[in-house]
Amino acid sequence: MRAETQVTEANQPDCSTHPSNGWPAGSSGAKHAWQRYADFYRESSYASFPQQHRGLAGPMSFRMIEVEQRDHDFTDPDLPETILALPLASARGNRWCWDMGDGWRHDTATPGRLLLLPSGVASRWQVTGARTLLLLALPEHTMHAALGTERPDQLSQLLRPLAERAWADPLVVQLMERLWHASLGAYATDRLLADGALITLAAHLTQRAGAQEAPEQRVALPAWRLKRVTDFVEAHLHEDLGIVALADAAGLSPRHFARAFREQVGDTPHHWLMMRRIEKAKERLACSDDTLEQIAQACGFSAHSHFTRVFRLATGEPPRRWQQAHRR
Repeated sequence: MRAETQVTEANQPDCSTHPSNGWPAGSSGAKHAWQRYADFYRESSYASFPQQHRGLAGPMSFRMIEVEQRDHDFTDPDLPETILALPLASARGNRWCWDMGDGWRHDTATPGRLLLLPSGVASRWQVTGARTLLLLALPEHTMHAALGTERPDQLSQLLRPLAERAWADPLVVQLMERLWHASLGAYATDRLLADGALITLAAHLTQRAGAQEAPEQRVALPAWRLKRVTDFVEAHLHEDLGIVALADAAGLSPRHFARAFREQVGDTPHHWLMMRRIEKAKERLACSDDTLEQIAQACGFSAHSHFTRVFRLATGEPPRRWQQAHRR
């Protein structure tokens, strides 16, 4: 891991305190109307930067922004979201200075080295040089759902060490990239993949920040709970199902459900659900006169092409050829 940059009098850059040219410097954001970082980004001075927005709604919602930044001196308001900033590319000599109310800090914007902005904290940013960032905004309700009963008290304060200097973490980078791709919502299982990534990400961030967790109590998934999940999936297979919905059916928190499900079933909820969709598709291919488009829709696949691709990966044959060999 690259040595982390320390802020000392010897290497402290000239992070000035003159008024910013974005949202007024020093403002806490208390009077603004924004509730989401993505909206602030679209409507503030950041709107001058080329940017792409994605996200998924639902009980564990999130928003992401890929933005090409240039030199700026902006202040971000305090919003009820945890923000992760991941540099993807940066020009030579690029640096960022930030002040979250406890003094100026700085680092080079090195690809792969992240910063976290805790929920409810205003921040000022002075950036020199061009860079491309991937930003992830996690609402408080998403963090609460992901952590469940293991959510530490004063979560924003607990995550504060991750705002003091840039840090490298390949797992967080991988999870953010997975969320970026899943946020397209192109496949029926994107919601489930995103939920799993969010649970892992939230737990990993609290551990990295130094949370002292009590030993986890083993949570069982007895047959009656598993049947509730199975019955729910059978009734809603045509829908975009996420881990929150499956956990609710089982009567567990998403984090407990994901762990208990894998221990009991020997498979991840995502892969198990995909195989349930494939099995239901086989039944309809063998016994009905439905078109492939109708079967794909009834089994929760986002499109005919997605259905064909996943079916071929699971069975080794495209749906039509499988149907010809198994027609009843």
